Amino acid sequence: MARPRKSSFYHTRRRVGLNLERTSEVLGVNVADVERFDLNGDPLAEKVLLLWDQKHVNVPGWDGFLFSRGVLRWKNHRWTAKTILLWRDQADEISRLEQELQRLKSWRGLSTVFVEKLVNR
Repeated sequence: MARPRKSSFYHTRRRVGLNLERTSEVLGVNVADVERFDLNGDPLAEKVLLLWDQKHVNVPGWDGFLFSRGVLRWKNHRWTAKTILLWRDQADEISRLEQELQRLKSWRGLSTVFVEKLVNR
């Protein structure tokens, strides 16, 4: 006996990366309803999943983050692409300055040893 064909809702749910339990939480329905949607489809529930996928960052550790109108949001914090790129550039500059500071410290240590050897001659 052939297995019943899955609906487009099922394929959308799988593409979005949600299991039955998480899908039921997102949609506010029980797991049996999600299983029924998998078999028979539900265009409205499928649209809700697609909207949820566009808005939420579905990565472990990023719970509570969402995208809205081109802005990454978490609670009352907002980040645009421009601010994230600016912070990345600032982090790169800090790293470069720390490396330069380490290089200068090593030169200072070398010069101190060199001066001590000259004085002790």
